[in-house]
Amino acid sequence: MNRRRDVVVGAAAAVALGWSGGARSQGAYPTRAVKLIVPYPPGGSTDILARAFSEQLAKQLGQPVVIDNRPGAQTNIGTEAAARSTPDGYTVYFGTSGLASNPHFGPAPSIDVLKDLAPIGMIASMSFVVAANPALPATDGASLIALARSRPGKVTIASASLETQVLTLNKRARVELMHVPYKGGAQAAADTMAGHTDTVIALVPVLLPHIQTGRLKALALCSPKRSASLPKVPTFKEAGVADAPAPSWFAMFAPAGVPEPILARLAAATQAAAATPELVAKMTAQGIDMQTSTPAELGETLKREYAEQAALFKELK
Repeated sequence: MNRRRDVVVGAAAAVALGWSGGARSQGAYPTRAVKLIVPYPPGGSTDILARAFSEQLAKQLGQPVVIDNRPGAQTNIGTEAAARSTPDGYTVYFGTSGLASNPHFGPAPSIDVLKDLAPIGMIASMSFVVAANPALPATDGASLIALARSRPGKVTIASASLETQVLTLNKRARVELMHVPYKGGAQAAADTMAGHTDTVIALVPVLLPHIQTGRLKALALCSPKRSASLPKVPTFKEAGVADAPAPSWFAMFAPAGVPEPILARLAAATQAAAATPELVAKMTAQGIDMQTSTPAELGETLKREYAEQAALFKELK
């Protein structure tokens, strides 16, 4: 999983269902528009990704894909609406890695994410990046760790209330970065650029424009591997931090109970849409790494991270 891949499997599934090149066979699913529930408001990084992806998905399905923004309760409103929708393939869900963490860190959804949602396929991921005011005497993750250890509790890190990510980084790197929470990533970044805070942690798309202009310097990525949008920026793993905060991922789900042939059709279309060269190039330029997977791979990822988040909750608590 978590890799660009051929869509041979997806194409085979499409052909088996009477599809070829996104053209619709007579009487085959879908015969009308498909609704894609997005658990965030319009205009943010997730919504931008969802809309760009939905355009390609519509081409693969041969029907319009209509975005239905359902923000609130840290994605739970959208999650619950999707899980309780009719399982006919005409309502799908733009799920996030919050599906694995919310049941433990809260707010807990009123549905069972492992039983009430059917995995379709991975779409993309966004890594967290730690960036600094250019005046800070650190150039990468290793030098930030050394600086923080020499000044315990003195080096500040701003974020849009990413307490779990900061706690995890502190524990894994054995440092004491002083967390300064903000309501939004833009304000956290602005105060770091102004020198009010030393560093900031946010998703790559939030900080990428400021890194590119030099107003912030990227120190390290919270990711197992480097990002295509910031290829010269090392990871915390390279600095010896094995379990830094994991990237946020985005994937397609359906309500449990959708017939297998329809799930297979959706999986084939999702893989093909996420691998579209123009979409990959467009999203990479914005700091988003496109990925694909099979439904089984996505299901295993959700189960694994669900268990990891449960363990992390006990550890940090």
